[in-house]
Amino acid sequence: MEEQRRAAYQNSRLGQILITKGYISEEQLDAAIHRSESHDQLLGEYLIRRRMISRWQLRRALSTQSQRRLSASLSLALLTPVYRLLAREDAEPIDKALETLLKPLLTSDSANPFEFIPDLSMIDRHNGLIRLRIPSNYGELNFDGLQLTHDGSKNHLELSLADLELGNARLFIRTIHNQLDPLVGR
Repeated sequence: MEEQRRAAYQNSRLGQILITKGYISEEQLDAAIHRSESHDQLLGEYLIRRRMISRWQLRRALSTQSQRRLSASLSLALLTPVYRLLAREDAEPIDKALETLLKPLLTSDSANPFEFIPDLSMIDRHNGLIRLRIPSNYGELNFDGLQLTHDGSKNHLELSLADLELGNARLFIRTIHNQLDPLVGR
């Protein structure tokens, strides 16, 4: 799990987000990383000082980075126990609230092993509640009504099930239809 979480953090690096948003090019990023390290500056500060990006662009990129890291950490916290159970690995008992929430996954008759990619998950926040969307081979898992039990200042790498209030949470699964199946669309 720790390895997946660290991989998700690598995929949410600031420079990659700036490139994806079209704020800088790969060449600009490579040069800025090299120069900012030699000047002992944070990448964002260096890019602003060199007027390669605006403060607004940096804030947007940092917000995206924070959201990606939080959604990946929550995905792993929620689904790693299920993944172990479905993979028939030795697993610790699941928290009762989580077991109730994830019952559709635990009772699935699918012959395929459950797979999800935590760094593709997306998060929305509204009035202290979290909606987490996680793509998986079962379909898109939509967790609604999640709530953090702390003020949000905790490092995302350290999040676990104990940091979530699951009492009012719900899970919706939007299935994926195989578009290669000749029977689909007839």
